[in-house]
Amino acid sequence: MKEEHIRIIFGLKVKHLRKEKNLSLLELSELTGISISYLNEIEKSKKYPKSDKIFKLAEVLGVNYDYLVSLKLEDKMKTISDLLQSDILSELPLELFGIDVSSFIELLSDAPSKLNAFIITLMDISRAYDISKEEFFLSSLRAYQEMHDNYFPKIELEVENFKKLNSLVHLPNSAILHQILVEKYNYQIESFDFDLDQSLKGTRTVLFPGKNPKLLLNPHLTENQRVFALGRELGYNHLSLQKRAYTSSWVSVNSFEEVLNNFKASYFSCALLIPEKEITKDLESFFAQDKLDEEKLLSLIEKYNVTPETLVYRMTNILPKHFGLKELFFLRITKNLNSGDFSLNKELHLTGIHHPHASKNKEDYCRRWVSATIFKEFEIHNKNRIGKGQYSFYPDGQSYFVFAIAYRSGLEKQEQVSISFGLKVNSQFKKKVKFHNDSKILLKHVGTTCQRCPVENCEVRVAPAHILEAQNKKEEKEKRLAEIKREFS
Repeated sequence: MKEEHIRIIFGLKVKHLRKEKNLSLLELSELTGISISYLNEIEKSKKYPKSDKIFKLAEVLGVNYDYLVSLKLEDKMKTISDLLQSDILSELPLELFGIDVSSFIELLSDAPSKLNAFIITLMDISRAYDISKEEFFLSSLRAYQEMHDNYFPKIELEVENFKKLNSLVHLPNSAILHQILVEKYNYQIESFDFDLDQSLKGTRTVLFPGKNPKLLLNPHLTENQRVFALGRELGYNHLSLQKRAYTSSWVSVNSFEEVLNNFKASYFSCALLIPEKEITKDLESFFAQDKLDEEKLLSLIEKYNVTPETLVYRMTNILPKHFGLKELFFLRITKNLNSGDFSLNKELHLTGIHHPHASKNKEDYCRRWVSATIFKEFEIHNKNRIGKGQYSFYPDGQSYFVFAIAYRSGLEKQEQVSISFGLKVNSQFKKKVKFHNDSKILLKHVGTTCQRCPVENCEVRVAPAHILEAQNKKEEKEKRLAEIKREFS
């Protein structure tokens, strides 16, 4: 067991025994001759006393020395002991959220029976929704991003330092980034066709670490995919990120630190390819138009030589920081070309969970989303990509301006993808977005899923609103019971 956890168990025992004897810290201090401040640090798991002090504590608290130093806790605190001896706490990114383990345990130790029920409940929920380790870590990462409005000034600063160190004046291409990796970090970069092996098909990069790291790149990568991959490798190195994934997509997740470092390296790459000051000016120009100009935004994809996903994701860093547009979401939806079904496989929400959002209940997403309807329009246009804006009105009264970009993705462009950002329509939105009154922007009443949507006579509904109907019946029942209660009270 870790030394920190040993201190935690000892501190919990002292605190528990002191409270059982109805002793204050002052009274325990007077009886043992140990200062109040030192006792407080013991109970907070910051100090582990020497044997003479432990003997004195044991004597005053009415237990023997061996009990006090053992790693066993009483039955009602056994859950905490099990928690400490498991790997769960080491997997929880508590420090990321400003919580140290001892404070967490101290908080929970005040109500051990409630803690036990709480942990069991969480485990039941995770089993019911089949939450994997990877999903848990990614959810923690999204919460971390939301806490910081998805803007990280230290990484932005490191990108500027990197550009100065390497004399990068213009937007970099893959050849320049390739050269820096080879000359500065001793990389060996080789082409390797992963698609020849069915089990590796779709893999973009694999790194073999060492004194001379070897990076295998899929030759089918486009220039913008290649430049992002190389930028991420530079992010890992420049930011000195040790724990990391060695493949472009997750095969297995070993720790939260891997997930966090992957995010930091990706953020670095994104900021390197799309400079903060320049994209801020471009977005100011876009929002300053009286009319929504889809092509003006789409042109930035070519300007920065990035994928639509990279551009829109970079906007989620910039919009909260430089425009005050903090109530926003980002979605990535892929469409199955054989079945026609689509799935929401990436999302980010800032300042709360917005409409629309992912569902774990195997419900059917609303086909009125511009993120979905744009697929049909994309099929009839002979273009590499198209963009479209829409005002979406939800049953709870909230409304969003949503802009979607549809294009073909994948190494062989074998899938259709729509990338969307949504901005909540509020006073800040109307202040910053001059085209908010553009009458050509489509207005639509939408839902989150068909099963919960009240829109009647919907021309694209694929399932009845049975969940909504059940909720309405429950509310009606509660209303009638309240009326009966008033009648008989």
